[in-house]
Amino acid sequence: MDWRHARLVGTVALTTWLVPGLAAAERVVFINTEPVVLNNAGGQDPTQDSYNTTGFVPGPASGWPGLTEAQQVQLLYWLKEASVPFDIVYTFQRPANGTYDMVVLGSAADNAALFPDLGCSAAIGIADCEDANDENISFLFWGCMNANDQADMHRVAFNIFAGLGFGWGLENLSVTGQIMGNYTVNALEFGNSCANIDGTQLCATHPGCADGSMNSTADLTQRIGLRVDDGPPVVSITAPEDNTVVSPDVMVEANVGDLFGGLEVVLEVVEVGQSLQDNQPPYGWSLTGIPQGTWTLRVTATDADMNSVSEEVTICVDLPECGAPPASDSSGGGDSSTGGLDTSGGGDSTTGEILITTGDVDPPAPPPMTTGAPSAPTTFGTDTPETGCQCRANGSGAPGPGMTLLSLLLLGAFIRRE
Repeated sequence: MDWRHARLVGTVALTTWLVPGLAAAERVVFINTEPVVLNNAGGQDPTQDSYNTTGFVPGPASGWPGLTEAQQVQLLYWLKEASVPFDIVYTFQRPANGTYDMVVLGSAADNAALFPDLGCSAAIGIADCEDANDENISFLFWGCMNANDQADMHRVAFNIFAGLGFGWGLENLSVTGQIMGNYTVNALEFGNSCANIDGTQLCATHPGCADGSMNSTADLTQRIGLRVDDGPPVVSITAPEDNTVVSPDVMVEANVGDLFGGLEVVLEVVEVGQSLQDNQPPYGWSLTGIPQGTWTLRVTATDADMNSVSEEVTICVDLPECGAPPASDSSGGGDSSTGGLDTSGGGDSTTGEILITTGDVDPPAPPPMTTGAPSAPTTFGTDTPETGCQCRANGSGAPGPGMTLLSLLLLGAFIRRE
C-alpha cells in the first residue's frame, strides 16, 4: 500500500455546504444574514423584499455582520433540532426560485427605524392565522438582545422561531419551556399539548384545543405537515486523509449534513470495536494512544428517519511498512508487544482500549462550541423572556385599522397588517 505522510492540522471546516440539495419541502426558511432594503410595494413577498404592515417604515436592515460562520453552523443545528417533526428546511442562501419565508436580521437601530412605535423587540412577525400566505417575512433584531444572548445560538434560534411562528398561525403562550412561551434552557421545542394563550386569542381556532389554548405541534402538523424522508445524510471525513501515516495521537474530523435535524454521528475504530457519539457540530474526536498497526476509522451518520451512511479511512501508526520511522513521542502510546492501548495517557498498556474523546477543534469564539448539550443552564443565558411582537393580519388580507398596542406579559404588542 502506498502510504502518504501528512502533517495533521487540528482544524475543522465550519461550512454548511455539506447538505443535500434543497428538496421541495412544504416550508423553506431563508435566514438572511446580509443587508437588505425592504419596501412595501408587494404586500408580504420575501422574493421582492416586500413587507407591508401598519407601523412599518420601509428602509434598510443591516443584517448581522458579526455573525461568524461557526455561529451559523451552530444556529442551523439548533433550528433543525427544534423542528425535527416537521417538513421545514433552512438555508443561509436565498433560494433561486419557489416560495420561502425570510428572516431579516437587524440591529437595535434597524428596529427603531423600521418599527419606530414598537420599542426594541427581538422578534417580530406577521400573524397569519391560517398560514394563508405561502411566504412571510419575520424579523430577528439581535441588537435588542443582550450581549450574552447574542452569543448564544440556542437563544437566537428561540427568538427566530417566535417571529416565524406568528406567520405559521401560532400565538404567544403563557407557559414556560417551549417555543412561543417564555424561554428556559429546555424551551427550544414546540409544545405537544394544549397550553394557555397569553392575552386575547387572535386566531379563530387551534386544532384539538378549546378556546384560549393552543397545541403548537398540532397546528404545525395541520398547516405545514410532517417531515418527509429526504434520503440518507452526507458524510465526509476531512482528517486524517485516507492511507495516511499518523502519530499515536490523532484528531478525527468530519463534515456531516442532512436537511433535517435528529442526526446521530458516531466514530468507530473498527478493529477494536470502540465507538463514541458526537452530539453536535463541529464533529471531531481525539484518539490517544493508538498502538503500532493499521487501523480503520469509520464515521457513521444516522438521520431521524433511520437512514444511515458511513465513510471510512485507513491510517498507519509507527510501522516500518508505513515508510516512516516509529514516532519518537510515546507519551500516549502503549506496549506494542501486548497490543495494549493507553486509556489514561500515562502509559499503562494493559487496558486494551484507545482513548477516544469528543471535543472542539480550534473552537471559535464567541460563542464556545460544544459537542453536546451543555450541562449547566447558564450556558444558555438567563431565563428572562425576551420581548417580541406579533403583527395581526385579518382573515381577508384587506387593509386593517390603525396600529393597536396591547399589553402582553413581556411579549410586546399586536399590530394589524395593511
